[in-house]
Amino acid sequence: MELSHLRSLLAPPLVALFALLTLCVIVVQTPPSTGFKVPLPRLHHHRDQSSCDGRWEFIQLLDDGRTKINDDEITKGELAPLISNIMASRAERVVYVVPSSGIPYSRLVETLSSLKTAVRDIHIGVLSGKVRDAYMKPRLISANRLSLSYSPCDIEWPTAEF
Repeated sequence: MELSHLRSLLAPPLVALFALLTLCVIVVQTPPSTGFKVPLPRLHHHRDQSSCDGRWEFIQLLDDGRTKINDDEITKGELAPLISNIMASRAERVVYVVPSSGIPYSRLVETLSSLKTAVRDIHIGVLSGKVRDAYMKPRLISANRLSLSYSPCDIEWPTAEF
């Protein structure tokens, strides 16, 4: 067998091996998926907000599997229709989801998905971690009356995210 004939037989497998190795290097260099982008609200100190009507809906996802809207306990199936009815007559469609630290991530995503499909043009604020703890911590406003530390009017929504 001649050397040129041997080269012509080995060339296609070597080219295929080089292409496969190049593809592997490209795939390995791609960063892994890390989730989805969620705009995070933050507290601000300006009181010149155009609409803040005082009718706030806090959806609490508790560790024991219960769900509450403000202080009323509801079932999982009632959430979407109830929020749809509540938001039907509102110009400002905002809800605040307050997940407990021990709930499964899938429960949070299912809740966000059901809220997004239940109401058109809704803004959903997720209050978790340190923000949840600071926000939901009650403070004494009179001798026998408690209030939340902040009101939703203190939240500054991210721009160009919705």
